[in-house]
Amino acid sequence: MSTRLERRARKRRRSRGLVVVMAFLLVVSGVLYGAFTLTSGRREPKVAAGRPVTLTVLPGQATREIATELERLGVVDSAGRFRRVAADRGLDGALRPGNYSLTTGMPVDQVLDIMARGPGGIALTIPEGLTQDQIVEKLVTVGRFGRAEVLAAMRDQKLISPYRPKGKPLEGLLYPQTYQITREDTPATVVQAMLDQLQAVLANYDLTTSPGGVRLTPYERVIVASMIEREAKLDADRPKVAAVVYNRLRRNMPLQVDATIQYAWRLRGKVKTKLSLEDLKIGSPYNTYRNTGLPPTPIASPGEASIQAALQPADANWLYYVVVAADGRSAFTADYQQFLRLKEQAKADGVA
Repeated sequence: MSTRLERRARKRRRSRGLVVVMAFLLVVSGVLYGAFTLTSGRREPKVAAGRPVTLTVLPGQATREIATELERLGVVDSAGRFRRVAADRGLDGALRPGNYSLTTGMPVDQVLDIMARGPGGIALTIPEGLTQDQIVEKLVTVGRFGRAEVLAAMRDQKLISPYRPKGKPLEGLLYPQTYQITREDTPATVVQAMLDQLQAVLANYDLTTSPGGVRLTPYERVIVASMIEREAKLDADRPKVAAVVYNRLRRNMPLQVDATIQYAWRLRGKVKTKLSLEDLKIGSPYNTYRNTGLPPTPIASPGEASIQAALQPADANWLYYVVVAADGRSAFTADYQQFLRLKEQAKADGVA
């Protein structure tokens, strides 16, 4: 009898042990599955914000398809959220067909506002390297705004830019890209969109570092980027020009950037495509031949390639550069005598 009871007890203990083991395995399996789904479902990093994107919406195209394409292009971060917000706002099925000029990393509500109105606006393209005055002319030629109201918008202190020091103009802070101007827009809303776009682009970068070994404010980085934009003709040369600028700043050498002299003359109403020795003597805080340090403001609106170069300069000891090819390619050197030889060669080749 006791033997039978002992066998039953052992059987119960084995059953309980099996239950415990199975429960443990289930828990472990659940944890592993959860980890797998988290990692396998993790999305790749989205593209950087602020990059121009063109989207074509076809007549009758479903909101689901539009949302999927917006997410694929990086305009919005979630197709599902786009559809939910569209439904909440009563816009599901009400997005208008046409070609849209958008940018990556836009707020969902902003995209919906644009697509609910439709692409009936005027496309305004601001190329890289324009000055504030040239952007004013671009805005006036749209035909929607008068010169006086555009100039008033440029002076509007209520416009928001975290990179604009008090009292400084908007020079260099108006991001170059294509904008859609609608009937509801005013000069102020268009200018604010340009400021917002620069902020979106700069948000992709760490502005607290000291590239080139020089500590500058974000605004001063834009100044550097604006000089790079005007000086470098090829993207490959932009980080190299940045290296020259930072190397000279560290040594307290005049930057000797021709584009700043051209800007100084432009402020006086004179366009100088080629500079004479006499032109280099202009009395101006933008004369980087006479003054050390950075000019007081940017000299143009830089694109992202120049902004990136200002934040990620080449690692080299160059102090000089010369345009040596018809396509705008420059040669770089740390030796003054070699710099003079490069200048002579460029002159002989008809480049300088």
